[in-house]
Amino acid sequence: MTPPQSGGTPGSNKPLSRLVKEHLESSGQSLREFAEKCHEPQGDRALLHSWIDQLVHGRMARAPELWRLRALAAGMGVPLQALTELAAVQWLGVEVAELVTRQKDRVVVTVPEDMSPEKRARFVKAAEDLARHMAE
Repeated sequence: MTPPQSGGTPGSNKPLSRLVKEHLESSGQSLREFAEKCHEPQGDRALLHSWIDQLVHGRMARAPELWRLRALAAGMGVPLQALTELAAVQWLGVEVAELVTRQKDRVVVTVPEDMSPEKRARFVKAAEDLARHMAE
């Protein structure tokens, strides 16, 4: 496996950056408005709009600290685990199947590394089928 490069894996589609960008577009919030909602639940730290801008545009050199992911999760109203998995994809090269249901809920499934390409394809297909079934 090729080691991840700064800011993500080679050819990465930057799923965490994309998710935050989609959230901003669908909510109609400005970066500043969104940043005002992104506070760490158990702390006093908050995200700056300039940091969110760098994330959205894929210009982050390293994965966000856990407190930043907690603040993002609070601001977006999504589970922290989903954001940590997307960060792992974007910066560490972990392979996951990211699925979106009709209700725009996201299902992220970590694909085991030791699977053959054929088994990986079946695993991802099974996860997609499950997400589709849950959306019906």
